[in-house]
Amino acid sequence: MAALALEAEAVLRRYRNGRGVGPVSLRLLAGEVLAVLGPNGSGKTTLLRCLATRSRPRGGEVRWFGDPDPSRARRRLAVVFDATAHVDEVSGDENLRFFARARGVPEAPELLVAAGLAEVGGEEVSNYSYGMRRRLLIAEALVGDPSLLVLDEPTLGLDVEGRRWLELVLRERQQRGRTTLLGTNDTSFVEEVATRVGFLVDGRLVADSPLADLLASVGGLREVSLRFRGEVDLERLRDVDGVRQVVASPEGALVLAARRDGLVADLLGAVGELDRRLVDLSIHEPGLAECFLQLTGRPLDG
Repeated sequence: MAALALEAEAVLRRYRNGRGVGPVSLRLLAGEVLAVLGPNGSGKTTLLRCLATRSRPRGGEVRWFGDPDPSRARRRLAVVFDATAHVDEVSGDENLRFFARARGVPEAPELLVAAGLAEVGGEEVSNYSYGMRRRLLIAEALVGDPSLLVLDEPTLGLDVEGRRWLELVLRERQQRGRTTLLGTNDTSFVEEVATRVGFLVDGRLVADSPLADLLASVGGLREVSLRFRGEVDLERLRDVDGVRQVVASPEGALVLAARRDGLVADLLGAVGELDRRLVDLSIHEPGLAECFLQLTGRPLDG
């Protein structure tokens, strides 16, 4: 059995406004890639900060590789949050050398090449675009091949090539038994890299399952997006045979229903009974966003 890389027991960190996270318990084995998804304000960043030693929980306990000491854990983990970790007034090359010296590991100029920054490695980071800075942040975190990598919104600012590079990095780490924890709502990225997925709602983990199991749970479903002109009563849509969830959207409704012949016609019939003019209808293959909707009754981006 793989070694335990991270264990959180009833971790709690709430703020005066009631937001925050917890209690949350989870276990992360060496070689796993766990993605935590949840609407904005659900507590993803707070949870990741607690698990990355950046914030101290006000309740519960975290153990990294069996050790509850965060100072020792920091020697084996690296993090990427939105805050800048590098010095803008020096070059990308120099920033990477600094991280290598700080971690007591050999320099890794190949990371700039892999990140697509070799041509600008000698330039001051202040001249980099936002996307280039995000690539540099990830490259800096990879220096020394950390046993545990914590990424908050890792695809933010990355173009197609940057996303592809990061996908390859995380797959290769997983194959070598390295562990990754990420918080994001980028479901297409998660479906490419994660081995497990957790759903966070109002600071509580309401699901924690293998990616394959979650996707299989919506394999026989369809998501239908309906746009209306004017307000509608959604109860007629809920009465259509096979409908699992109906959630109001800014311009209409999202319907999650079992795949069957005649589904769209029945939905259109219900819309007609509502005496509203349908503006648009689109059908999507189900994925993690639809799974989140089915399990929580809430849209992931809501």
